[in-house]
Amino acid sequence: MRILSADELAALQAPVVRMAVLVQMELTSTVRLNTSGLDLEVGGAVWYGTRGLGRIDAVTEAVADIKPLGFELSGVSSAAVSMALNEPVRNRAISVYSLLFHPVSNAPLTPRLRWQGRGDAMVLREEGGAAVIQVSAEHCAMDLLRGVPSYWSDTEQRRLYGNDPSLQYMSDQVDQQIQWPAASFFRK
Repeated sequence: MRILSADELAALQAPVVRMAVLVQMELTSTVRLNTSGLDLEVGGAVWYGTRGLGRIDAVTEAVADIKPLGFELSGVSSAAVSMALNEPVRNRAISVYSLLFHPVSNAPLTPRLRWQGRGDAMVLREEGGAAVIQVSAEHCAMDLLRGVPSYWSDTEQRRLYGNDPSLQYMSDQVDQQIQWPAASFFRK
C-alpha cells in the first residue's frame, strides 16, 4: 500500500493534474530525462526534458508476467548518436519515477519510484532523416526467476557445508574407465 502526502493528494484531486515521468539511466555518466517540455531540477539534479520526442512503454505490474520496458528517443543529434554507439547499456541500472507538481505553486513534489530494472539492448535506427535511439530493459525481479548455479565439486561442497569431504575425490574420477565384471562372474 502506498501512502500519499497531503500535497500529493491535493495534486491528484486538482482539476488539472500536472505530472511528469522521470527516467534515470546509470550509464558511463548518469543520464536523467523527463517527459515534459522543460528541464527540471529535482532533488538537486537536472532532468532534461524530451520535449515530446521521447516515449516509454506502459508499466504493468503483474506477478505472473514480468515484461520488459522500452524507451525511445527520436530526433537525436549526430553527437548523441556517436555517444550512444560507444555507450554500454547491458546490465546498467535504469529507474523510472513519477513526479507530481503542487497544484498551486507548480513546484515539483518528491518523485516516487515506479519501475526499476537493468538495461538489455540499445538499437539505433534512422527514421525520416532523424536518428531514433531505442533501449529495452528488464525488470529487476527477473533476477529472482534465474537459478543459482551450483557445481558438484569439492570446493562448492566445502563452501556450502564447511568441512564436508564427501566430494574430495570427485575430480580424480573424471574420465576414468570402470571395468565391471560380466554376469558369468557372479554365477560361479
